[in-house]
Amino acid sequence: MSVAASVVIPAEPAEVWQIWSDMEAWPQWSPVYLQVALDGALAVGTRAEMQMRHPRGRAYWTRPWLTEVIPERELSWTAKGMGLRARTLTTLEAVPSGTKLRIRGETTGVMAFAYRIAMTRKVQAKIFLETLDAFAEEMRP
Repeated sequence: MSVAASVVIPAEPAEVWQIWSDMEAWPQWSPVYLQVALDGALAVGTRAEMQMRHPRGRAYWTRPWLTEVIPERELSWTAKGMGLRARTLTTLEAVPSGTKLRIRGETTGVMAFAYRIAMTRKVQAKIFLETLDAFAEEMRP
C-alpha cells in the first residue's frame, strides 16, 4: 500500500530543509507530532522516537530508523515489526513557485494487512495532509 500527499512552499529548498530537517522541533508546529526525539545526529541509522496523534485522537508511538538524509532533497525513515515494514519518504523538489514537499508512506510485508486496519489509506492521507498544512503555515512569512 502506498499513500502520498504534497504541498508547494513558496521558499527555496534550503529554507524548507532548515525547518523540515529539525525533526525534534516538529511538535512546536505540528498537531500530529506530539514528541520527537533522535538518539543521535540527523543521519542514516539514527533512531527516532515519535509520539503521534491518530486522527481519531489517541496518541501512539513509532520508533523508526532514519534511512535517507540528503540535505535539501530527502528525509526518510522506516519502522519495522515482525512481518512489517512501514516506510515514510519525504522529498523536496525545487519548482518554479518554490519547493514541493512530498510525503509518501509505503507499507509492505506479510503482516501489512494488520497495519492497514488501523492505518487505512484515508487515515494516512489525513496524517500527511495535517502535517503538510501545518508545515505550510509554519513557513508562511
